[in-house]
This record gives sequence, structure tokens and C-alpha cells, in this order.
Amino acid sequence: MIIGPLLLLGCDIQDSPTPIQEDRFEEAGLQQEIVNSFLTEGNEIYVATDNGVRRMIDPDSDNTEWDQLGLSGLDVVDIVRRGDGSLIAAVQRDDTQSEEPVLYRQADPEADWEAMETDYGGDQNYTYINRLIVHPQDSNLLFARGAYSVLRSMNGGETWQPVFGDWESTGYLSDLLEVDPGNPDRMWAGGETSSFQPYLYRSDDRGSSWDNGLLDAGGDNAVYSIAFHPDDEDRILLGMEGEIRFSDDAGESWETSRENDSYNYIVTMASPEEIPSETVIASGSEGGTSNENLFFLLTRDFGETWEKETADPPISDIYITDLHIEETAGLLTIWLATNQGVWVYRQGGQG
Repeated sequence: MIIGPLLLLGCDIQDSPTPIQEDRFEEAGLQQEIVNSFLTEGNEIYVATDNGVRRMIDPDSDNTEWDQLGLSGLDVVDIVRRGDGSLIAAVQRDDTQSEEPVLYRQADPEADWEAMETDYGGDQNYTYINRLIVHPQDSNLLFARGAYSVLRSMNGGETWQPVFGDWESTGYLSDLLEVDPGNPDRMWAGGETSSFQPYLYRSDDRGSSWDNGLLDAGGDNAVYSIAFHPDDEDRILLGMEGEIRFSDDAGESWETSRENDSYNYIVTMASPEEIPSETVIASGSEGGTSNENLFFLLTRDFGETWEKETADPPISDIYITDLHIEETAGLLTIWLATNQGVWVYRQGGQG
């Protein structure tokens, strides 16, 4: 379904044998589900949803059908692929202290999902989990986000230890957990404390120690997302509430890259094919908690300038949780995970 004509991008007619088409947002399936995150592999897209794990094969087609891969009825917040080919899914329970499992493993595509035998949560079962990543250079090295903590497993998820905070540490938001692609020893964790203070911590030893800390944002705010420069590991963009910040000294000092209209929450940032680039897409919730419309911000110069794109007519009560971006011949295809399923934006009417 075409949601409406948007801004018509410039195009050299001599280089374009086909008529110029308008950019557009389209529904791409699962509109009745909350989609929490993407995992992309070749010509397949996996999604973690509030109703299990789904997969689409050949997303470049007009297909909007998603295969159900299991864990139906569970709120899956993240999925990762380990080097042995297995998938691990993180499940969020209603109770932050639960004896129910929160980590599941699928050994291969034909196998059933099985609850992992793990000590995640510690002796008192603080099993809240909001994010899960596998280290790019060691698939036995896993990290997860608790309510305020960072947890680490060095044996593929069998045993876990807090490396920042403790199992029972409380926080309000704990969205950010990333390994720097340009420096695999460096990691970032961010969120919002239980007293509504934004924080960002950095580790330069794969999570063994952390520094930095609270950020001055003039009051209530949060750290949600990060983007990395392709040539300089000290240059980063930080997605927050109402602003995007820039640092050129690995977070020691900050300046404003963009102060958002409508106080947008920048929940997610990504570059094409998940490779660090000066092209960055940022999105989240327009108007903060009011969730006013489907939108994204685009920079081609790592935050020096930004452009904003929105759906027209607006789509109400929608927010974006994750992005996957492809670029072909200079045209972007942007997959958006939302609380109203998956949407896709195609420049120039591709597809």
C-alpha cells in the first residue's frame, strides 16, 4: 500500500532511462505485531517480534509474507547468529525476576527452539534482558543488557557475569549496547537511570572495565543509539531525546549535531549494509511519547547536515525500533521495524 507521495528527489534524466518516480513508504507485513529488531543475512531478513521470530526470504521482491520460525506468543526482543550457525533469541518477561527462561537456542534451521540451560539472572533470577549481541571476533563472547547492567558470557551463553552494574541494578531505559566495528575492543553502553539521567559508558577492553558516565542534558533525557565514523573510531553520533550529539574524542566532549523539531526520540541509527559510513539514517519516535508519524533523518556527511523525511499523510501512533538500510546506485531502501509491523521506504519508487 502506498502511503502517499513524498519529496521528489533530484535526478539526472540523461542517466535515468525510466520515468522519475516518487519516494514512498509502504507496509511490508506483520502490521499487527510489534517488531523489536532486525537480523539480516544475505537475501533473508529475520525479525524479533512480540509474537516470536519471523523470516522473509528475498526482501527485494514485493513479497510481504513472513515465515513463522517459532517462539510464538513470546516477546522476543533480540536475535543473534553465532559462528556455529545457531540462533539465540532473547525473550522479555513481564516480571523482571522470573524463573522462566529468557534465552532460547535454535541449533540449525530445521531444529526446534530450546530453552538454554544458563545462570542468566544470578541467584535471585533478575532475568530482565533488553539487548543481546555477539562479539564480531569471538562467537563465544556474548553480551546482554539488564535494567542498568551489562552482562557477559565467555562460553556462548552458558554462564554469565555482570561486568557493569549488578544483576539487581535498576534503571529506566537500557537500549544501547554496541561493539565499535572499527575497534572490536571498544564497546558502548547507554540508557537512562532510574532518576531519569542519561548515561553513556565506554569499555576499551571488551567489557572488562568501563568509564565515562552521566551526560549533562539539562534534565530528563536518555541515550538510545550510536553511529560510528568509517575512518575515525573517536568520531561518533549519539541518538537521544530531542537531539543528536557528535563527539570527535570518543565521548570526552560533545556538541549538538541536530536539535530535533517535535522533540523526536532517536531510538535507532544505522548505515547502509550495517557498515560504518558518513551516510547515517536516524529514526525513532516523532514527538517523543506522542508517536506522531513515520519518519527518518538522513545525513550524508556524518551529522554536519540533516534532512528529514516523513510519511504523508501521517501515520499515527507509530514508533520505530530498528533500521536496516540498503543502497543501490545511490538510491536507498530503508527497512523500518515498528510497533505496527515492518515498513519499507524506497527512494525513487524502487521495487
